[in-house]
Amino acid sequence: MLLFIPASLKPGQMVDGWRVVKALGSGAFGAVYLVEKEGQRFALKMAMHRASSGDAEQSDARLMREMVCLAQVSGHPNIVRTYAHGRWNDATRGWLYVVEDYVEGYTLGEWMEKTHPTAHEVVALFVKLASALAHVHARGVFHRDLKLSNILVRASDGEPFLLDFGVGSYAQAPELTDAPLPPGTRRYRSPEASKFLREHGEESEARYEFKVTDDIYALGICLYDLLTIARPWSESPAMFLGGRLELPAPHSLNPRVPAALGAAVLHFVARAPEKRAPTAEVMKRELAALLPEVGVAWREPFHIPKAHVQLAPEALPPAPSQDEPAPAARRGLSNTQGAFVVGLAVLLGGLVLWRFTTPSESPPAAQRAPVTPSSARQEAPATKQPVSPLAPVTQPPEVASPVSAPEPKESPPVKRAPSPLSSPPESSRKPKPLAVSQGWPPAEWGGFLKTCAGLTAAAALQMGCPGAQVRPESAACPEAARKAMFNKKKDGGLGMQKEATVPFWVDARQKGMGDLGVYREGPVTGEVYTDEVSALPKGTLLSGYLWTGNKDRLLARYTEARLPNGQRVPVCIELGDSYEPGWPTSDESKPGEIVTRRNLAGIAVERWR
Repeated sequence: MLLFIPASLKPGQMVDGWRVVKALGSGAFGAVYLVEKEGQRFALKMAMHRASSGDAEQSDARLMREMVCLAQVSGHPNIVRTYAHGRWNDATRGWLYVVEDYVEGYTLGEWMEKTHPTAHEVVALFVKLASALAHVHARGVFHRDLKLSNILVRASDGEPFLLDFGVGSYAQAPELTDAPLPPGTRRYRSPEASKFLREHGEESEARYEFKVTDDIYALGICLYDLLTIARPWSESPAMFLGGRLELPAPHSLNPRVPAALGAAVLHFVARAPEKRAPTAEVMKRELAALLPEVGVAWREPFHIPKAHVQLAPEALPPAPSQDEPAPAARRGLSNTQGAFVVGLAVLLGGLVLWRFTTPSESPPAAQRAPVTPSSARQEAPATKQPVSPLAPVTQPPEVASPVSAPEPKESPPVKRAPSPLSSPPESSRKPKPLAVSQGWPPAEWGGFLKTCAGLTAAAALQMGCPGAQVRPESAACPEAARKAMFNKKKDGGLGMQKEATVPFWVDARQKGMGDLGVYREGPVTGEVYTDEVSALPKGTLLSGYLWTGNKDRLLARYTEARLPNGQRVPVCIELGDSYEPGWPTSDESKPGEIVTRRNLAGIAVERWR
């Protein structure tokens, strides 16, 4: 008998009378399905582990907590409702599931990109969200994970919904984590919570007391991001939020934002909690007071939609007729000029062929400057804010489900034109050589990589060699690395949390906040650039390997950390976030040569994905 996994339900399968239509997503905590009963559609969320399975993530308890939270806050039109729950397929020992509203629509970030709303439309939407949050707080519940992906906007009527209370809390809720802070997303963490983590992160018994103003700050950051980031779902924010500095006014970053709206947002994201809106009801009233505002700034999109770019011709161009000039003539070339251009091209081709077939004394590969795109960004380091290492992006789905679990992504029907970028600073064109740590390749890879080096391209492809792979194979993280990362310090480990975010420069030879780098396949040494992760302090070197066969996504795995004190520790750190490995790339990328940001982030994993 095969072992059942909650993420393995098939269309048509029945779960206590609910017919599975399709999978919507799955993650470490659970799997979510679109289900149908008596002609109506719902979302069924099932815990990934049973209560008796010894699950360290306590996914059963977290789903139970979400169910209790939703039961307490029921009755508000902008909060998803629950309809049923149970254990399948054993009433006492089965997998816990809960049936909720299925909201057919978009996450808040996707909604911004697809609809290009006006300031008035965004304010009206956030009045409803603030009302829902006030309703939650009035019933003694905290959401604790408000972010763009946990708010859905229904496609049919534009109604917003709060969802995913899996890390929410209520009075007398059982403790499910041994960390100082509850699980959540770092960008939306309040300054006071970030300060508490910095000061008490090493104390095993320290627990942060979550407050109303923490949820208000998170919802305020959602609004702040919509106003200041044109594509908040597909592009990473342009500044790091660590709670240490006051945020600039939204209308100073985006002049199309009405000043009154920008001032209101600053009241929600003030660094000091006593200067913040004290309740969600106050937040709602302040936003509602802006609805009567009139004027062009309130009635037009505050982000200018980017132009459509035709990815490929849908049909071959028609042959020129007698009334239509030939293509060369339409471009301003006479027949004589066209022949001259062809001849010149042939001559240049011959020169190039001669150049690359003639021996030369070029410098070693490690000393050559990487090919840098002409559109790479150049900005003075002193004026750049650190970039938030957020979750990487994928292509948006046509329909978002009411869950925070990852979902299959589809390519958007329209690819927008890239923003013009300036050339990189001269110093970035010739990175200094940096020796790759002897920790790479992992011991079990050594002979394999040597074998790959002597194979033909076809044989390497059949063997699955790294240089021939578009995506590396999934594999378990070595036990030594798991212990080194996740064991507590008293037990000889680093004391990291599973899927902890680690911000770093992908390649220590290419540093720069927000600048673009160029990456080629092979061994690489990254460098941690912040002290946010105490286990891997600033200056820690990460030895790993890059995969660049897919021009749309940079993949990287780091297997050893060299701490500033010289200690070497085995690790499993994968570029990306908890939803998807890898990082999206710039339009200048091509297979084998990836262009993307230099400061990115990865997570500590138990298994390579």
